[in-house]
Amino acid sequence: MNIGVVFGSRSAEHDVSITSGYAVMMGLKKNTDHRIFPIYITREWKWIYDPAFIEINTFTTFDENKYKNTSFNIDFSQTKKLCFTQSSGWILGKKISAELDFVFPVLHGMNGEDGTIQGIFDMLQVPYMGPSVQGSAVGMNKIVMKSVFKANDIPLVDFLTATESTYNKEYTLKELGLPLIVKPANLWSSIGISKVESAEDLDNAVEIALHYDSYIMIEKCVQNLMELNCSVSEVKGEIVTTVVEQPIGSTEFLSFEEKYVSQDGGTMQGLKNRVNIPAKISPELSDRIQNYCKIIYSNLFCKWGAPRIDFLYDSKSGELYVNEINTIPGALQMHLWDKSGYPVGVFLQNLINTGIEKSLERKVNIDFDSNIIGHTIAFTK
Repeated sequence: MNIGVVFGSRSAEHDVSITSGYAVMMGLKKNTDHRIFPIYITREWKWIYDPAFIEINTFTTFDENKYKNTSFNIDFSQTKKLCFTQSSGWILGKKISAELDFVFPVLHGMNGEDGTIQGIFDMLQVPYMGPSVQGSAVGMNKIVMKSVFKANDIPLVDFLTATESTYNKEYTLKELGLPLIVKPANLWSSIGISKVESAEDLDNAVEIALHYDSYIMIEKCVQNLMELNCSVSEVKGEIVTTVVEQPIGSTEFLSFEEKYVSQDGGTMQGLKNRVNIPAKISPELSDRIQNYCKIIYSNLFCKWGAPRIDFLYDSKSGELYVNEINTIPGALQMHLWDKSGYPVGVFLQNLINTGIEKSLERKVNIDFDSNIIGHTIAFTK
């Protein structure tokens, strides 16, 4: 099969997406026989196909000017496959055409994980990994997501939402107290997040979050915090979960640097050296977490991929809260699935199989004889 891996995009998580895309391409290259088509989206929204993009070293010296005359065109007259043509723009330039049977949109944040790209694929009826437009949009916006969680009796920490014009410091402190967590509503990877210990620091934390998004969330901070993560997917019609992992950071929540930059932290390995897998928790707590994952996957529009669901646990009180869902987690959490009995090749092939099966379930029926045009003509005479 011809498999497209789309990464990059116009997002604050652009570089994280490159590393995730690389991880998926390496997983496919080493463990499957599929032909891989790397498609990179620049921060300026330029789409580029280049076989060299399968190597991450390409991006250490990436020069967009090299592709300034490159034109990438999707054929919207074709369905079921993503058909594209790319030309260099020169009279004797190179022209490439390809038909992709399946697409991995390994995109993080806005303009990729929020339903934007998924809408293109749905319109073309192209099979792809991950939730549909609806599920992606709900999963991307923390405010909408938590409203859906709340309506389904999913346990959440107390929170408020705000914009630059609606933020009220006194009201926030009165309702939630201290300490607090402040974060953008539409951003991940711990970008723009601050912990607020004192009232004097709240305004600055709000300013940082508003730098990245027009909408922010202010949450009551969980004491005696233990962060716990679990991924969920579907295998041959059965909803399955990974074991629970426990990220370990030098701070109460993992920063962007700890996830992706620190020497013993993330990048391709996720948090391989900074997690307990499985988490050092009781079997009962693990069961609760896995059950919530299955409920969320089944009922909250996030099917057709392998989302990761993050939990907050108060180790003293025993209170468990769902923090958020990440519909396209970093490197698809392949390390966690591998530790849960699903080797990388098996895991990726399952995503392909499930994505193709689910694409057939998306009903697109445009046949409806309304005769409205005839009625309109008759009415106007």
